[in-house]
Amino acid sequence: MTNPWILVDGYSVLHAWPQLATRKARQASLQQRRERLVKLLRQYADHHRRRVTVVFDGYAARHKPEIPEPTHGIEVLFSEKGKTADDLIERLVGQSEPRAGILVVTSDNMVRQTVESLGAQSMSADIFEVEVNSALRELAGEVRSHSRRRQIGHHRQDWKIG
Repeated sequence: MTNPWILVDGYSVLHAWPQLATRKARQASLQQRRERLVKLLRQYADHHRRRVTVVFDGYAARHKPEIPEPTHGIEVLFSEKGKTADDLIERLVGQSEPRAGILVVTSDNMVRQTVESLGAQSMSADIFEVEVNSALRELAGEVRSHSRRRQIGHHRQDWKIG
């Protein structure tokens, strides 16, 4: 089943995906790593035409972190002070209908069990990484193919058929 709404536990993914969790990646600020994740998920959302909401823990932040302007298909949320991203994700699932169309991405097994008991589906961050990387490779291939067609079409105008 295609899930029209994907809720992502942002820090769960940041810590699970090697491209965002390596020693080199961790040299970037947390803000830069969040922005990198949002950019990847925006590309994924655009390619699959799915609504994606990324939820980060906001309880430890002194002020609400800056996130680039939201774009079609992706939303970034921070939990309120005293609440976790897990709390917010569970609340969003509980308040939504139909829940069967919601996919929650987290590596927290307790959250996965909770949202599944509410009727949503869940997926680990590791499995979602495979899906996102596959979609981004597919998108890159489509872009390359489109670029080649444009180049060939441009050169075709120079051809003269006698």
